[in-house]
Amino acid sequence: MEIEECFGKIVNISQKKGIQKALSLIGLNNKKIESFVKKGNFIVELKNFDVVIDVKEKLNQINLYLCDKKWSKELLKSLRNSFSFKSMVVFLGKITISKKVYELRIGAFGISSSELVKAILKFK
Repeated sequence: MEIEECFGKIVNISQKKGIQKALSLIGLNNKKIESFVKKGNFIVELKNFDVVIDVKEKLNQINLYLCDKKWSKELLKSLRNSFSFKSMVVFLGKITISKKVYELRIGAFGISSSELVKAILKFK
């Protein structure tokens, strides 16, 4: 599955069936995200692309960025000290991690906003 397709499907599934069902598309759930964060592993390697986990404690946000494998480490470095988004992100809902409620968002690094919007419409 390509990044655009995965992005579109996650956004649509989260709205129709909930966040947990949407996250299962990329093999994640609350416990797995919490485990990755606690271990300091913010890159989840999938078959065709990576998911970079960006935790913004002060803002109570977790941003998941779908990203080509060759850019994931660069993206993670740029996210460390930045409060800006690195792509268009879509709010999926709220999740609880370590007894704290976070807003969960998803984005796709390296893909234009117009392509992401098309993917949301295409993969309903």
